[in-house]
Amino acid sequence: MEITTPAQAKELIKNWLVENHHSVVEVKDENVNFHFEIDYPLGSLKRQRVLQPKDYPGLIVLLNGVAIANEHLEQLKTLAEEQRDKFYSEIRKDLLFLDNSYDMNLDEAGIVKQVQFSYEFYYDGLTKTKLYEGLLVNHRTLLYIVTKFNDKFGVPSMPSQTDTVGNA
Repeated sequence: MEITTPAQAKELIKNWLVENHHSVVEVKDENVNFHFEIDYPLGSLKRQRVLQPKDYPGLIVLLNGVAIANEHLEQLKTLAEEQRDKFYSEIRKDLLFLDNSYDMNLDEAGIVKQVQFSYEFYYDGLTKTKLYEGLLVNHRTLLYIVTKFNDKFGVPSMPSQTDTVGNA
């Protein structure tokens, strides 16, 4: 079946996610035709978003991200700008050839506050395999960011179990 409308894409994606036992929450958002928040990996507290922006007909976007732990933020502030830039450059080089995109959100002092990543494809590429490839590459990118920061600065104190936002 050829997918040509947001309604068809929404139904197909939601069915695949439910079939695979994901928790699927529909998010109200006036800028998209549909927006799901799901648990990925399955049954975890980690979340990804699946959406179809109104301004980009036929585009499916898978979003994920990680907030930098406060302990890591404090340690980043102690680094010289050159050291910080070298660390960020390592991350950029490592992520360069992945199939997803990323954005390191820096504050006015050049301290990364969070890293967001997205995997995009159009209706003509919409398959269950493509959906799960995107979710997996986003999850692996999250794990990479967390590991990179933990390797550099140590493992931070973990938030309570009810916190669903990842921290690096």
